[in-house]
This record gives sequence, structure tokens and C-alpha cells, in this order.
Amino acid sequence: MSIEESQSIFFDNIRRLRKQRGQSLEALAKESGLPLDMLAQLEQNVLPKEMSVIDTCKLAKALGCRACELFR
Repeated sequence: MSIEESQSIFFDNIRRLRKQRGQSLEALAKESGLPLDMLAQLEQNVLPKEMSVIDTCKLAKALGCRACELFR
């Protein structure tokens, strides 16, 4: 699997899980502690340069899954 494919899966899973939970981007930002603009970039299929592994873990926790599940 290429990096581009992994990123696409990551982006799609974030969007899908957020929608399944009925969360707005604003609610996800508040729950995860991540900036709203970072989450908006992810949903626009853009990987923010400042995103870290810790950010991915925070996002996964707020979405109710493990970080590795965001890449499957």
C-alpha cells in the first residue's frame, strides 16, 4: 500500500467515524483538543504539517477507536 493510499484511508475513516457519531467538526475539535482548522484540513484530504502521532492518538480517542484503526 502506498503512502497516498494510507493517507486516503486515514482521511476517509476520520470523516466516516465522525459522521457515525453524529459529531460536528467543532464538537470533535473540542473533545479531541485539536484545532478546528487542523480537523477541517483532514476532512479536505490534506495532512497538516504540524500533525503529530500524539494528535492522531487524541483524535482516535475522541472518535472512540484506537489510532491504528484510523489507518485500516
